[in-house]
Amino acid sequence: MSGRPLIGILDHPRWDEKRGTLRENDQTAGIRRMVEIAQSLGADAFVFSLADVDLKARRVRGFTWRDGRWAEQTYRFPDVIYDQLVSRKMELSGPFQDTRRALSSEYGDRFFNDGFFDKWQIYEWLRRSPVRAHVPETVRHRSLRQGADFLARHRVAFLKPLHGSLGLGIVRFTMEKDGSVAYEWKRSRDGMTRGTAPSPADAVQMFRTQLRRRPYIWQQGIDLIALDGRPVDIRILLQRDGTGAWKRTKTFARVAKSGDFTSNLTTGGGAMPVDRAVLSGFPDDVKKRVRASIRRLAEKVAEAVEAGAGRTFGELGIDLGVDRRGFVWVIEVNSKPRKAPASASGRDDLVELSFRRPMEYALFLTRRQS
Repeated sequence: MSGRPLIGILDHPRWDEKRGTLRENDQTAGIRRMVEIAQSLGADAFVFSLADVDLKARRVRGFTWRDGRWAEQTYRFPDVIYDQLVSRKMELSGPFQDTRRALSSEYGDRFFNDGFFDKWQIYEWLRRSPVRAHVPETVRHRSLRQGADFLARHRVAFLKPLHGSLGLGIVRFTMEKDGSVAYEWKRSRDGMTRGTAPSPADAVQMFRTQLRRRPYIWQQGIDLIALDGRPVDIRILLQRDGTGAWKRTKTFARVAKSGDFTSNLTTGGGAMPVDRAVLSGFPDDVKKRVRASIRRLAEKVAEAVEAGAGRTFGELGIDLGVDRRGFVWVIEVNSKPRKAPASASGRDDLVELSFRRPMEYALFLTRRQS
């Protein structure tokens, strides 16, 4: 292995001593495929946890796919690290933060997609960039009165956890004609709490406990295109390829399940072609303009995020929304876009590409280093 590039894939693998293999989770199949792809490209790859890193000895306990099974091995420090740790709990775990900081400091851009984004930080980067007109009004929560004022200004508004994911913990508020405020709170993957408060101040007051526990942002609601009353947004998976250039790997619409206001696929949303879910109601000339705007905006968002962060990324999940006028909005940017190991649409070629490009980009980084 001495002459082959070595790619480390950061996750949280758990070894089953009794069975002599890794325990399966949502990431395992995709990571196995990336290890196989890396091998086909003339490299070696392994998955590891922050707990498996020995900073002093510069060794890593890792797991690779070999001869049809997972094998445990001790490795030298890899040439490149690709961060696929999707657990925010593990991300923020105290014992591992020093290890992550040390690796981040040493590797720089060779530790790509390091960490999660902070929603307020993303907003600040976008607000100071050429895409600012496409970003809904957003404020960081400071006080109950500020929250009430924000609700009073917008017919629809969202309260989002600063470090949330999968749409969990988000509250949607809707101002009624009589001045009352209806709310929908996505408390869990399957649980939604609904109610009504007499006024914006009362609505915010109902969430005072949550607002004390962790940081939140308030965000303006946009009158986006809906399909049979279900909210729709557009996910673009942007990835760098073996030349280091951004490429659009996937573009698809995500449709919320009935009764939900978030479109995350992992919590019940469905994937559909953009033309069918979003653009079907527009005249041909508007469709052409919206398609071009979607492509252009995704690229500009990637530029703005990298400029704000002061570092490069290997992939970004960019969520856009289209309102009834055909104007395109930036909804969210994700540094850990989930990549399913199978396609519901039959586009297995794009599934393969979504796992291949990060390995090609990792090899690009090793060549640039040498």
